[in-house]
Amino acid sequence: MTRMSRRTFIASVPPFLAATQIPALAAPATDLQLIAAQKGEPTIVKLYRQLERLTSTVALMTTGAHPDDEPSGMLAALRHVYGIRPVLYCITRGEGGQNAIGPERGSVLGVLRTREMTEASRSLDASLAFGGQGHNDSVHDFGFSKDPNQTIDRWGRDRVIERMTWAFRYYKPDIIMNCFLDVPGQHGHHRAANVATFVVAELSGKTDEFSNQIAAGLKPWTVPKIYLPAYGGGGGVYDDEIPPPPKTLVVRAPERDPISGATFPQMGEWSRSCHLTQGMGTWRPEPQTEWELNLAWAANGEAGKQESDIREGLIATVGHIAALDGMPASAADALRNAQGLIDEAIADYGDPVVVVKKVAEIGKAIAEARAQLPAELEDSVAHRLDRKAKEVDLVLATAAGMQIRAYTDGADLRPGQEIIVKTLVDAPESVTVDSVAIVAREGLSSESTADGEKVAVAADAALTNPLAEQFDPLGGNGDAFVRLTATIAGHKAVLDIDLEDALRVLPAASLELKPDAVVFNTEQEIAPVEMTAVVANATTNDLKFDLPEGWSMTATGETGREAGTFELAPPAELGTTRVNIEPKLLDQPAYAINTFSYPHIGKSVVPTLVSVPVQSVGAVLPAEAKVGYVGGGNDNVATWLRRLGVKLVELKPSDVEAGAYRDLTTLIVGIFSFGRRQDLVAALPGIHEWVRNGGHLVTLYHRPSDGWKPESVPPAFLKIGSPSIRYRVTDAKAPVTVLEPDHPLLNYPNVIGEEDWANWDKERGLYFASEWDEAYKPLLAMSDAGEDPLTGSLLSAEIGKGRHTHTSLVLHHQLDKLVPGAFRLLANLTQAAQR
Repeated sequence: MTRMSRRTFIASVPPFLAATQIPALAAPATDLQLIAAQKGEPTIVKLYRQLERLTSTVALMTTGAHPDDEPSGMLAALRHVYGIRPVLYCITRGEGGQNAIGPERGSVLGVLRTREMTEASRSLDASLAFGGQGHNDSVHDFGFSKDPNQTIDRWGRDRVIERMTWAFRYYKPDIIMNCFLDVPGQHGHHRAANVATFVVAELSGKTDEFSNQIAAGLKPWTVPKIYLPAYGGGGGVYDDEIPPPPKTLVVRAPERDPISGATFPQMGEWSRSCHLTQGMGTWRPEPQTEWELNLAWAANGEAGKQESDIREGLIATVGHIAALDGMPASAADALRNAQGLIDEAIADYGDPVVVVKKVAEIGKAIAEARAQLPAELEDSVAHRLDRKAKEVDLVLATAAGMQIRAYTDGADLRPGQEIIVKTLVDAPESVTVDSVAIVAREGLSSESTADGEKVAVAADAALTNPLAEQFDPLGGNGDAFVRLTATIAGHKAVLDIDLEDALRVLPAASLELKPDAVVFNTEQEIAPVEMTAVVANATTNDLKFDLPEGWSMTATGETGREAGTFELAPPAELGTTRVNIEPKLLDQPAYAINTFSYPHIGKSVVPTLVSVPVQSVGAVLPAEAKVGYVGGGNDNVATWLRRLGVKLVELKPSDVEAGAYRDLTTLIVGIFSFGRRQDLVAALPGIHEWVRNGGHLVTLYHRPSDGWKPESVPPAFLKIGSPSIRYRVTDAKAPVTVLEPDHPLLNYPNVIGEEDWANWDKERGLYFASEWDEAYKPLLAMSDAGEDPLTGSLLSAEIGKGRHTHTSLVLHHQLDKLVPGAFRLLANLTQAAQR
């Protein structure tokens, strides 16, 4: 093809956008987004960053349990000072964690945190791979644990080991870095990642282990070195009981990055600030220039050896490849020449014309060496040269001034549909665009048209998995991307360009069925619950409900439309029972489409099978209670109170400021609210006075960082325990001992018994109180196996004529899981202070 200044082709976003961290968008990038991308990273900076990659042939993989486990500051230093390629391996999606920015929970939170991890990886210029395949996979984040082997067994030992082995063999890391130590007082998931790493190190180099991977084209890979942190992982969450291992290496970096002027901890926070669901992103004014590590495992048997450089003993540069035994002389000469040119190109980065000439020669030398590579060096060298070739092509595109955009019109696709992917290439006369093509996954096909590349979805194509399994900062991500070839300074460059707007294949039809969970309170008059159905690409006539005997779902109003209402009625004799409504749409399991968007990650679209749980509970409500709720947007407690039958008042900031709580008997404060509702904090003097005059203040669990000041937030002193690992019960089945059997909160209007602690999910509670004023009475005691009982999970104090009750039980989570006992206990907590 001849040179084209601007022409419409096919598919995706280029290096110039990918490098500036535009996340997946809902549509083609707007003018303002393009301007911000260009302004945010000038070409001269991008070019230097891309040249940095050429200085090293080392890959370092971190093995962590969750998104955000990675040591970002150290990785920034290794990437930008040493040129080392970071690879982040994450066992789970973090779906069992908390969400500090929105309502997403469970499987949808897993998608959100996957997207955050992708953007965090992009910021570190790191490759990314996951071991867990979602919330329904056994390898998922189930909250918290204290034992690594129990964690691995729960995940499935074979699955964890096989998937990590796959990652070792696929990425061929020279170095493994465990994110955390395997020590008591550390999160069991972190410890499990550590344990699994050493198991895999012994297996991944053996041909008879997971031979299915070998048959699929992977080759055994023996990791040369594994490092542990020579520092603790304590702080406010963990409490390492034993000292870290001795340092054998100090990774050193300058005080500041010469290009950005930022310290490396600050550059690490550019990445960590992508983990907003976990409340991360901290300004780091003090530089850190050293990171202490321990050489815990070495393939050559030299574990514990003192080292001066993390690259010791490794094939660290193109020049090192040239010096390998068995390398043909002409190939070695070419690589030595390439190494010299890499050093020169870095020094000349301010002159792109000079860079183009030198990097084209580097590309030629690498191609020459790759073509002559002897079989005995293939396994240890080929992947390094192949990676350098891709990096060279990106450098050439940037230095030559190419700008590439690829996008669709932003519409999502369904089986049988098609869409046009357009590629715009802006390049100087010296660059010739040779071809543009779509690379797509199975089930998608493409053909060139006058308007661009047409991508068609087969009728039986699989849906897009919103849980991306891998990410590569060099491009080639997603269901489809653009592969563009161009001739630059006589060199054939191949560029894999990601789409600005993700190409997604969604179900043929979808259903929104509300409410998404139903509670029938058998202590109240039971009436049918109105269900609202909104159908896309079908009608309500295409819905079928297969309910247990005695249950009915009756259409009300007109049918055959895209929206309609139904009445769900239980049988006359209900008792305590649980059913799931799993409708079919067009004779197929019905999917809901959950769409959410945040500025730091862009848009995500998550198809989930519709399954509406229905639970009956017997919870008597205190007749005299007038209940208000102040939420921080992080739980659904208000919704569940209403569905239980409580006549609830939700207090907006203006209501709190106006003192509307004074008309209530009971005020419930949701999780995290003191850290998110400044109106609530400002009103504390008035709320405390209301308590002393007879009000009942109920506070649900808070972290110490959520604005909880033990001297001023509660009406009397109450401190939340830290580190939190010491003040939590992770076993959801842990026995519960009642310390105050006659206390009204455990007896009115419902007598809380042993059955109310059955079938809890994930854990009992966390962030238990550790110290409190003598006015507070601890009502319960519980512990994980082998630990001393904790008594800070439910405390209540008489304050003047009123009462303050604080609970660190995860009631909000149990309500979401429709645990009957949680509803009965919550009903008791709504009682007035005096009755």
